[in-house]
Amino acid sequence: MKTYSKYTIYTGITILGFLIFRIFYIATTNYDLIADEAYFWDWSRHPDLSYYDMGPMVAWIIRFFTSIFPLSEFSVRLGAPVFSAMTSIVVYILAMEVLKSTRLAFILILLFNITPISTVGGVIMTYYSPQVFFMSLTAFFLWRLIKEEKGWWWYLIGMSLGLGLLSHHMFFFFSAEVGLFILLSKNNRRWLKQKEPYIALVIELLIASPIFIWNLMHNSVMFRHATGLMSISPKMLITFIDFVGGQAGVQTPFLFLAVIYGLCICAYRGIIRQDDKHLMLFCLSGPVIIFIAFLSIGGRTEANWPISGYITGGIAGVAVFSEIYSKGAKVAKYVIRTAFVLTLALGGFALVVVSYPTLLNTTLGITLPPRLDPANRLYGWKQLGVEVSKILKTMPEGSFVSSKDYGLNALLAFYVDGNPQVYEIPVGRRMSQYDFWNDTIPVLGKDAVFVDKRPLSDNRIKDLFTRIELTKHLIIYQDNTGKIRKQLYIYKCFNFKGSNKNINSF
Repeated sequence: MKTYSKYTIYTGITILGFLIFRIFYIATTNYDLIADEAYFWDWSRHPDLSYYDMGPMVAWIIRFFTSIFPLSEFSVRLGAPVFSAMTSIVVYILAMEVLKSTRLAFILILLFNITPISTVGGVIMTYYSPQVFFMSLTAFFLWRLIKEEKGWWWYLIGMSLGLGLLSHHMFFFFSAEVGLFILLSKNNRRWLKQKEPYIALVIELLIASPIFIWNLMHNSVMFRHATGLMSISPKMLITFIDFVGGQAGVQTPFLFLAVIYGLCICAYRGIIRQDDKHLMLFCLSGPVIIFIAFLSIGGRTEANWPISGYITGGIAGVAVFSEIYSKGAKVAKYVIRTAFVLTLALGGFALVVVSYPTLLNTTLGITLPPRLDPANRLYGWKQLGVEVSKILKTMPEGSFVSSKDYGLNALLAFYVDGNPQVYEIPVGRRMSQYDFWNDTIPVLGKDAVFVDKRPLSDNRIKDLFTRIELTKHLIIYQDNTGKIRKQLYIYKCFNFKGSNKNINSF
């Protein structure tokens, strides 16, 4: 009979505990969807090979769960805790084998689940949930290839990279990271003369073929959109500091520093000393973090962009600091223990604040202003849906719902009665997936309910209708303070004249 170490049992309890908590949380908190979640849900009810912003994986996942359970915030979000748990399992097995320690692997999983970004990512459903999972699978399969030297692991690498490409276009970069490891590894460079990696590439491209077919049919608009996100900023130092601060914030400062230092050590040991374990840890993490850091110098980046770099980066940090701890003096051990405890404390505090922000008020008498409330984006959309539904019932049959923002469009589609297809006014905005659906909605000559986040001042929108009148100024208040969370403006619009598109394609 197989026995498991106590740390494997602890890990199982930790993963199961977070899974149960997250499912319970999304089932009971009754928070509204954020804009991106509603947007991806709208993708899911328009099955396609790919979409303007990204591949179809997130839409497939949401469609799967919303087909099993009644449509609600719960069914839209259920994929997030499930994929987070699956990722934790893969990362634990990988870390246990790389670190040769169930205790260190358990510590990593504890850190992996307690960070602010994991707290949010475990309950909010975006394309990062499958992205991180398939990147962890890729790392595990590559490790097994290194360890066992059996060519058939290449086919699983190709499969995970292909599924990853369906999840996020960053897998083009992650595929290059695998190639970088093979090029830099003296022991594994021989694979370049074997058939297996090339068959793996074919497997990857075949699995990911839906996004290539879709882009061929749509003038490569998804790829051009992705490259269009790269920009130049005159405030390079500020944007870089924002990037570093963002990483320290979402990963906790000590874990972020541990990952960066661990990757530096792994780069030296892997490249200079030709140690394949350390080289793999660096190659699947360092390049993407460095790449996005350079992007931040050029312009805007989001704190969650390099999240997949923390899979092997986290293992690198734990590996290096466990060595320092085992060989260090009392002072070094004290510093590491203190940093670890503070990281857990910061993560736990962030988990409570992010998950239940009202507890700060009930326990400490502290009320976060709406602009600092991490849940602020989760309020008001049901109320908006109720108001728009009421107004829509007073209008002629065939009237449509509209906005000029893809996120607001998606929220209206989810929360207005009957889940209507919402028309995104093609004026003064960037392109979105709605531009591929707009032509399917009969709007010419029809009346509309138009919603905006500010008073309507754009004459280009006013000129699209014969007449526009403000019907409702909706104010969403913070319950315990009466402070304003957000303001929304609902208009009745009459006789849509049609529009020549005036949007930024990228």
